[in-house]
Amino acid sequence: MLNKISPRRWVQMLTLVASNLYIVSWFRFVPCGFLNCSRCPWATVKCPLISFQTGAMVMGLYGTMPAKTITLILFTSAVLIIFGSTLATWTCGWLCPFGFIQDMFHKIKTPKFRLPTWVGWLRLPLFLLLGIAASHWTKSLFFCAICPPGTINRLIQDAAGIPQFLRGPEGTLAVVSIVVLVVTLLLSIFTYRPFCNLLCPIGGLYGLFNKISGLFRKADPKNCNACGLCHKACDQGLNPLKDTDHASCERCFECHKSCSQGALKADVRL
Repeated sequence: MLNKISPRRWVQMLTLVASNLYIVSWFRFVPCGFLNCSRCPWATVKCPLISFQTGAMVMGLYGTMPAKTITLILFTSAVLIIFGSTLATWTCGWLCPFGFIQDMFHKIKTPKFRLPTWVGWLRLPLFLLLGIAASHWTKSLFFCAICPPGTINRLIQDAAGIPQFLRGPEGTLAVVSIVVLVVTLLLSIFTYRPFCNLLCPIGGLYGLFNKISGLFRKADPKNCNACGLCHKACDQGLNPLKDTDHASCERCFECHKSCSQGALKADVRL
């Protein structure tokens, strides 16, 4: 049975464990290159989105930003640029723990539908609204409050006192976060990674790097026999031969596995 688990699933499971390995939680001050809630007591690394929200929140509270916060934002930006320029959306397709959770729900056998590829361009503008602007206005980590992985962590930690959790000072927002989580997981059954494709700003940023990243997909139309299997294999609904650098491509390489002609390959820019 273990032989049936693909290399991608092994990497995803290892990343899920490694990024939430309590024995090295002292490493949590380092921002990771993917979405992983650092509010979890087991978290190994820091979610990069917190840094930008913290800056906006501090500006809302004090009207200025201390050097420590600026340094944290610059450090986080450097980490994201490194991941983006080397791996780009391969990070999303292979390393992101919440992407893995959505993948597992998507395996449930039901009729599926695909979101239009243009929705991926909404991710960065929505984070500017829900992450930066909302954190500034509310003087809180607003995006974290509604982020599905964060909601999972809060529910696990407060499992014995969920009613009290809902009656807290942020009770209304807590209900909203639970609704967002439930809707996301339900949608994941019917469409591929709805949170990643609609809301995740990290994926939106890495999509911009797909055209220049070190790891990329290479298409050779000369070897294509127009069978269409690669297009069927793409959960994003892309045409792998034409959309090799599309911002919504998560470098899962399922299209490569479906091609027996060698028309699709993974390559590295030197």
